[in-house]
Amino acid sequence: MSATIKHLVFDMGGVLVQIDWHNQVSKILGEDIPFEQIHARWANSKAATDFEEGNISFDEFAQQLIAENNLNTSEAEVKAAFRAILLDDFPGIVELLQQLKPNYTLSLLSNTNSFHWEILNQRNSFIPLLDNPFTSMDFGVMKPDPEIYRKLVSALNCEPQEILFFDDGVKNVTAARELGLNAEQVFGPDDIKAVLPKYGVQLG
Repeated sequence: MSATIKHLVFDMGGVLVQIDWHNQVSKILGEDIPFEQIHARWANSKAATDFEEGNISFDEFAQQLIAENNLNTSEAEVKAAFRAILLDDFPGIVELLQQLKPNYTLSLLSNTNSFHWEILNQRNSFIPLLDNPFTSMDFGVMKPDPEIYRKLVSALNCEPQEILFFDDGVKNVTAARELGLNAEQVFGPDDIKAVLPKYGVQLG
């Protein structure tokens, strides 16, 4: 590799935490949308963007999402489905982070929101292992906007090539690579472990 990996950066949902995101968002929108298309649909939603950049409350998000998509559903139903997105941590993820922590800076880069973030902080499982729990709310921008990766590199005070980024969304991975980060599409700890040797990343 042209640069030694110093920073491991993880998406949260679908990488560290199991989610029922596709099913629940499809339920909210009343459509069975293919996985990658639903990522794009969410990224292009003003209500979702405002919520995950920390600009509106959970109540306002539900109201605006219904109006934006002309949904025949209630705010309570939207909020219940949104709660149901977040499932348990992937088995083995805490142990994997513990093995990586002695030799690498561990960071998060997640499009998330105040509601899910509060739940995960109360759970208090993997978050204490992260040196930098960065979210879209901190940076005021969502993946795959290139600006969030520029802010990540600046915050870590490193070269893009020193970062290895893991995400379940192919558009997020592609955007990271275009700015010089090493990036891999993964779905949980087994996938993460499978690509580590490619980058010379050692488990402690």
